[in-house]
Amino acid sequence: MPRVRRIRRIKSPTSSSRRPEAFIPASLPSRTREQQVAGSASRVVIVGSPIVTIELSKLLQAEPDLQVVGKANTPKDAMAVVNQFGAELAVIETDFGGTAQGLLLARSMNERSPGCGIMLVCGPFTETLARYLWVYGTESWSVITAATAKNARHISEAVSSAVHGMTWVEPGVRRDLEKYGPRPRSMDERRLMLLDAASEAA
Repeated sequence: MPRVRRIRRIKSPTSSSRRPEAFIPASLPSRTREQQVAGSASRVVIVGSPIVTIELSKLLQAEPDLQVVGKANTPKDAMAVVNQFGAELAVIETDFGGTAQGLLLARSMNERSPGCGIMLVCGPFTETLARYLWVYGTESWSVITAATAKNARHISEAVSSAVHGMTWVEPGVRRDLEKYGPRPRSMDERRLMLLDAASEAA
């Protein structure tokens, strides 16, 4: 008589075991309005030349819902301060240390510290800066000009919006960027278009 193979029954999971527990990975942004209301002041880091960091720090320190946890004058110091204090927003001067150095720092920070929002402070908004911003920037960054950065009410409102995840780009800057059209997904394509634009200008 052939042997009958027994099949082991697998118990179906209970309703509680089918429901996965909610969790938030540490690398994801934590800039939500609910967390800001329940927590303390939003942590901001200012990156740029000494003059810019001091002036912006004075303006933002007056806001009760914002806390400037650190200032940095070099990209290396900026990354260290952002990680040390778990900053929710980095306000970065675009041209400190050379043309587009602030943009390159912002991209690096975006990759290494995705929980930190980015706001760029542009000096004179030249054609060259517009091209670099179009190539290396993203739609998730806020962009203001130096004129806005000197106005206490405007800078505080712009920073507060950026901390809560609401991107804000000055209208004039937005118009300058729109004339280049949609950004290609490939960074190589963007760089080629930047080189073509530069050769045409020359």
